[in-house]
Amino acid sequence: MTQSVWDIAVQQNKSKPAQGNVETTIIFAGNRQSGKSTIINRFLEKDETPKPTLALDYTFGRKGAGNYMTRAVSHIWELGGGSKLSDLIDVLITPNNILNLHLILVVDLSKPTELWDTMDNLLRSASSRVEKIFSRLRQKNVTHIQNTLNENLRKRISSTHPDVELLNPFPLPLTFLGTKYDIFREFSSEQQNLISKTIRFLSHYYGASLYFTSIREDELLKKTRILLNHIAFGGKITFNEQMKTGKPLAIPVSMDSFSNIGVPPSSDMEIKCLTVKSPLEMWKTVFCNKFPQKLETTSLRHTKQETTGVFNPSKDPQYAESLIDTARKAKDNELEEKRRQAERKMYNLLQQVTSEGLLIA
Repeated sequence: MTQSVWDIAVQQNKSKPAQGNVETTIIFAGNRQSGKSTIINRFLEKDETPKPTLALDYTFGRKGAGNYMTRAVSHIWELGGGSKLSDLIDVLITPNNILNLHLILVVDLSKPTELWDTMDNLLRSASSRVEKIFSRLRQKNVTHIQNTLNENLRKRISSTHPDVELLNPFPLPLTFLGTKYDIFREFSSEQQNLISKTIRFLSHYYGASLYFTSIREDELLKKTRILLNHIAFGGKITFNEQMKTGKPLAIPVSMDSFSNIGVPPSSDMEIKCLTVKSPLEMWKTVFCNKFPQKLETTSLRHTKQETTGVFNPSKDPQYAESLIDTARKAKDNELEEKRRQAERKMYNLLQQVTSEGLLIA
């Protein structure tokens, strides 16, 4: 019996292996105004001018995969506010997405005085969240998720790597993305050397990849899009690694080593650098002495006086100014309401994008 084209298509559809959508989740976090929104828009080929991200922003990318048009979907979250809102990472990293999640830590190369503290606060928040998930899963005797992540980690960092015993790898795939390279390249060679080597050390220490980029340089932006396509959809990296100081770094995970990075570049190694307890503390001491960190407003859980014991002069009655205090209170209430609205919106988005494959832009 002669079959129609439709009959053949139906038969092929029944005979193909069952496939669902391949989904990944990417979280962009980093300095305020470091170019996160612009990079995401360029990756997704959106021409719209990005607006400042107040708390969280969500978008997604889709790509056909395979002969049967399986749709690969990447959920992309941007955390705004620098490290101030790092607590919101708690609602982005979940047991449902942790196996396919990639954290991109965006580092503004033009602001070294914010680099260390921003990185440290965000990584601490993310690590704390991951450990909470592991702890709850262990209480429920669910072990396969952590076992899978550990196995993936061993694939990223080989047991034969010379530094394997010295690393403190982040449990999830992690990429350091240094932005505004066009400004950074105008720094003195001494400053470039210290910043580049410090970020190399941090990236290697935490088991991350490292790439420098600039939205103002087409070649670097092209490489960034290739990188993000690799993270989101498994595309191939088609450019070479670059470890030379004075060049835009491109170092895949586990390709660096402490012997190649060397010691912190310092003309006068201070005594306290020699007495610190770990290489991480040594690098921090040298870097922060050269670039004293400007205290960005820390995360919400660390700003309350009752939890930190830090004196807040704005709460001292002797400095009271009724008009100013009233206006300040109104602004604080307005900010708190916006934060609640952002959280409600984010929760709604999370529900919608995970229920029945519904995607909300």
